[in-house]
Amino acid sequence: MPKPYAIVIEDDPKLSAIFQATLEQADFTTAVDHNGDLYPELLDHAEPALVILDLHLPFASGVDILDAIRARYAHTVVAIVTADFIKAKTVTGKADHVLIKPVSIARLLKIAESVKV
Repeated sequence: MPKPYAIVIEDDPKLSAIFQATLEQADFTTAVDHNGDLYPELLDHAEPALVILDLHLPFASGVDILDAIRARYAHTVVAIVTADFIKAKTVTGKADHVLIKPVSIARLLKIAESVKV
C-alpha cells in the first residue's frame, strides 16, 4: 500500500524541516513549499491526504491556498499552523485543525495518525 502524501507549506526553514521529519516519521511521503509559490505544482502531483499550512508566506496568502485546496480536494485534511491568533479565527470552519505556534510534535503526530485511519 502506498504511503499517504503530505505537503508542508511553511516559510520558516527550521519549522518546515521539523514538520517534514514528523510526517515522515508518521510514514508519509512529503513535499515542502517554503514560500507559497510551489503549491500549485505540488497539488498537481497527487491529492494530498494532509497539508500543513502557514498563513503568512512570502509569495501567497495562506487563506488563498486553503481556498484553492478546498476547491480542488474536498477530502484533504488541512492543519493551519500560525502565530497569528486573529488571522487563525478567520479560517476556523474552513480548516480541519488550527494550531497556534509553537506547535507540539505530539499534536502534529496525532493529526497525522488520524489522517491515516
